[in-house]
Amino acid sequence: MAKMLSRSLISLVLLAPAVLAYFEGCDNTYTLSPGTTYLESPYYPSNYPGGTSCRYKFTAPLDYYIQVQCTVALPSSNGQCTTDNFWLDPEGDLQMRGAENFCGSGTFSRDSLFREVVFAYISTGTQGGNFKCTLTTTKQNCNCGWSATARIANGQNAAANEYPSYAALKDVTSKTATFCGGTIVSHRYIVTAAHCIYMVNRATDVVAIVGTNNLVNPSRYYQQYSIIQMIPHEQYVSDPNVNNDIAVLITAGNIQWSRGVGPICLPPVGTTSPFTYDVVDVIGFGTIYFAGPTSSTLQKINLNVVSNQDCQTEYNNVATIYAGEMCTFDYSGTGRDSCQFDSGGPVILRKSKQFLVGIISFGKSCAATSYPMGVNTRVTSYISWIRQKIGNSNCVVSL
Repeated sequence: MAKMLSRSLISLVLLAPAVLAYFEGCDNTYTLSPGTTYLESPYYPSNYPGGTSCRYKFTAPLDYYIQVQCTVALPSSNGQCTTDNFWLDPEGDLQMRGAENFCGSGTFSRDSLFREVVFAYISTGTQGGNFKCTLTTTKQNCNCGWSATARIANGQNAAANEYPSYAALKDVTSKTATFCGGTIVSHRYIVTAAHCIYMVNRATDVVAIVGTNNLVNPSRYYQQYSIIQMIPHEQYVSDPNVNNDIAVLITAGNIQWSRGVGPICLPPVGTTSPFTYDVVDVIGFGTIYFAGPTSSTLQKINLNVVSNQDCQTEYNNVATIYAGEMCTFDYSGTGRDSCQFDSGGPVILRKSKQFLVGIISFGKSCAATSYPMGVNTRVTSYISWIRQKIGNSNCVVSL
């Protein structure tokens, strides 16, 4: 890298409230194929005209990322950017809220975080400058269970991008904000509880809301995906006891990965651990207490997995606890529990990655005691079923 190259993490959003005004007449979007592509500034190798600005967005094929190498020659003064700036946003954000800013002369390399990258230059002087970039699309390694960080009933707000795999399910024919939760396992598939799909009339009434912890003030990663098919377990029953409470939803289009949206990891086929006494995360937008209001912010709680034997004792004369179920309880004695409208949401085991080990199924009235116990579908009992329904499209990683 040449010693004159200057860079900073100043965000383009600080430059003006109307960023789009800079790029009127020179705003470009390209879809890349596997291989190498070149981007040159206008009139390269001559300078682009002073006082001009252009923006370029590149999108790689699904599950590819973009390796970028750029050589820039822009005006600067004593190592500081003056009239001309070159911006690179590795997430493909058109507002370039996380963009790096370069000027001076030199070469640098960057990788896109996912499949998109945005470049822009803005010149407010008379001299102009030039740049040339090489973009190489490269197949991504299969990845899952990422999080920005290593309340449901008596819970707390989840951190931004803490649970990228969470999907809030909304019935577009209802005024209810969400009716169940779900978990993204690959680009077209969401796992939820079977009883959730019998709460709506048809698949096309359902949308999956992803990428946000706040339903009122969504994050920059917020997206909605239409559901086109719902697949309940063939042996699902709810009377006299709930059993096989698991289903797969198929989205109309590919769910796009970002910092705030991504698939959870599934335990490998053959995993036999019961996870007894492990601490797990339970999350959802459900009611904050029994028969209470739902939460507009994603809530999380930490619970302990308990043995099925102890759970059956708790549920004697209430329900049969099957081997394909997993129970969680509040070890702190503060009445933390999943609640209404949290059904179908995930029970997450945190290792180096996040793993889906349970699906919220049913319980007594939520947090009715200081040590409430809830019943969840045990995902390890259904790994082969899930993988068959999703065409083995999930990442396979070690637990």
